[in-house]
Amino acid sequence: MRWGHDFGSIAGVVIAAFCALAFFGYAGAVAWASVRQARARKLFGDPAVIAPLVTYDATGRRAVKAVLLVVAMLLAFVALARPQFGSGTKLIPATNLDVVIVLDYSKSMYARDVAPSRIARAKAEVARLIRDLPGARFGAVAFAGEPMSFPLTSDGAAIAQFFRQLDPNDMPVGGTATARALEAARQVFARDPKARDHVRVMVLVTDGEDLEGDPVAVAESVAGEGTRIDVVQIGGRAPEVIPDIAVDGKMNGLRRDEDGKPMTTQLSAEGEAQLAKVAQVTGGAIVRAEHGSTGIDQVAKALQRMMREELSEKVETVYAEEYAWPLGAAVLLLIVDALIGEAPRRRRRPGAAVALGLLALLVLPQLTACAWDPSRPFERDAPVVNAAISALDAGEAGAAAGLLEDYLSTGSCKDGNIGTPDAVTVRPDGTFDLGLALFRIGEKYGRRFGEEDIDAGVTEASRAQRHAQIECARRLTLAVSASGQAPAELRARALYLQGNLAFLDSEYEDAVKAYDEALVLTPGQVDAGDPVGRDAAYNRAIALQRIEDKNKDAGSDASRDASDDAPHDGGGPKDSGSGADGSPGAKDGGDDSTNEASAPPPATPDAGDEPKEAGAQPPQPASSDEDQRMLDQLENAPTLQQEEAKRFSKRRVRGMADK
Repeated sequence: MRWGHDFGSIAGVVIAAFCALAFFGYAGAVAWASVRQARARKLFGDPAVIAPLVTYDATGRRAVKAVLLVVAMLLAFVALARPQFGSGTKLIPATNLDVVIVLDYSKSMYARDVAPSRIARAKAEVARLIRDLPGARFGAVAFAGEPMSFPLTSDGAAIAQFFRQLDPNDMPVGGTATARALEAARQVFARDPKARDHVRVMVLVTDGEDLEGDPVAVAESVAGEGTRIDVVQIGGRAPEVIPDIAVDGKMNGLRRDEDGKPMTTQLSAEGEAQLAKVAQVTGGAIVRAEHGSTGIDQVAKALQRMMREELSEKVETVYAEEYAWPLGAAVLLLIVDALIGEAPRRRRRPGAAVALGLLALLVLPQLTACAWDPSRPFERDAPVVNAAISALDAGEAGAAAGLLEDYLSTGSCKDGNIGTPDAVTVRPDGTFDLGLALFRIGEKYGRRFGEEDIDAGVTEASRAQRHAQIECARRLTLAVSASGQAPAELRARALYLQGNLAFLDSEYEDAVKAYDEALVLTPGQVDAGDPVGRDAAYNRAIALQRIEDKNKDAGSDASRDASDDAPHDGGGPKDSGSGADGSPGAKDGGDDSTNEASAPPPATPDAGDEPKEAGAQPPQPASSDEDQRMLDQLENAPTLQQEEAKRFSKRRVRGMADK
């Protein structure tokens, strides 16, 4: 046995001294009161004369009550010391690194001294940096004359998508304002309460041509808060012309100033010294592009080394708190003391009712803390399901699946087949958890969710293993969605997960059908309603885009065959769900797990993701042309960034060149 309080410290000694003083003081006061009462009886008169006048001698009852109070106080002090029995281990995951990537989107980033261009190469390598740091949280700041930010999130794919969908032409204000960008990154950290307890790093990726502000002053303020800035400088000291890139991505010659001369970009000596000072004052590193590379991979290796050595996963010993036992015994003794009177009862008194009310006030909060639901007094969370949820949260999907397969008696998933006994429908929440675990296992074979259309590096064996896990999970989710015993909310979540499974298996038509059925049960809304419906509408829009891209690709191939053109080079229309780095665009609702009581909502799409189907409604009959037209308009609506770029495309900060 050990104690939760360290009685070897000064605070522990003070607490122990106070408890001892209070205990012995109270015991002495009870003893002194009994002595004073005996003396008062002798002073009142002759004991032989007083004895016949006393109807009942309460000395014994008073002694029992005093003992009960003293023992109850002693047990309360023992509970205060937090006794602990047994021990176990807890894995602390490496999630204490927060990285905000600050990427320059000025027109000078269109320069092509780094192939294919500075901005295209930077976006691709930033996406690779995000993939190389699993477990870290990421935020984003894209800047030119004004910054645009994205809050910290553990969904690195969303950050990569935020950067991938932007271009310098989308920035509402031209120019380069590094100081404003660093201040925006500082606010990203300040708005997240968890960031104060994490290691904070900013990665500034810029060509170094700052046109206003004082980045060094902002860096000094950031350094005072314990945040480090690593600087990646892209571009050389030699002048480089800036291409004029249209909104559609085509090159229209070179950018020219008001005098008609070609605009150039180059790293000046003052800019180079300024970037070095920004990194130096915060204790960060500065990396310069050499031989056609950006240097971002060097920053990624340094952060990987930090996570392995300083911020790696740790195993912590934990002990079971047993303070509830002495505390409960103390409460019980107090209740018994309240029920014992100093004399036999001659009439009914409300003491028992008061004691029972006190017991209810003390015990009900403890039952609530133990996950007891008063509306379902005979139901509690299954320990096996709780253990499976903990394993799933720790990233051990295989262990979670094994526990739930034994719990539901389904047997293991083999060649896409899994048992569906009666327990699958009787315990639909556990069945949903098992489907979620199989989804996670299938995601480990090949590409992650949202990257399933990228074939590079994926073998046929991996596809077969993934398909087997997906088929087992789809059988389970189908059993939940078709069950009449499951609530509508859980059936909607099962249909949503069924759509994600089809999406992961590149069966986008089946995914759209599952999302449509989920939307019938819980329509997607932007500012209210069940977030499952909103996320189902969002993923449905991306699945429709994938289908459209495949149809366009097939049509272009057929056209070339008919006209005897050169064979297709493997390119194709840009996929709105994945970019050069293959990051997923669809929202994955399977990050969190549920228990036997409820299922928490899936991940909420963040601002800056791909166009989402806001306000998606359940499928309408074919005759409802007006409703179908409105849905098509919603799917093809421009993003917020595109609207802002169109609205402020000609806005420029006074005195700042748009490059």
